Amino acid sequence: MTSTTSDTVPTARTTKTDGGTETTGARTRRSRASSDEESNGNARYFLAKANGNGGSPALDREMASEGEALVEALRLGLTFYEVHEFRVVPDFSGRKPQLNKEAVKGK
Repeated sequence: MTSTTSDTVPTARTTKTDGGTETTGARTRRSRASSDEESNGNARYFLAKANGNGGSPALDREMASEGEALVEALRLGLTFYEVHEFRVVPDFSGRKPQLNKEAVKGK
């Protein structure tokens, strides 16, 4: 008894550009780094102080999310800061001691 199977290969889409040439490309998924950072809760968002001197960051109000910080910064004509907090964890288990960073959960 002979078994035959046919493997299907997804076909690439062909698109036509403005110049009349055709391009063929397969669809790919892009990861969204900002959603990864936001989902694990490590980032905190602050508006900049309006009268800051520009030398060192002066943090004002903390915002609940990146989207809220974006809207408020645009509305007020300010910049905003994204802050990540880490703690140092020493690892002496191997031959060479190592210092590792561990993310600290926000509020």
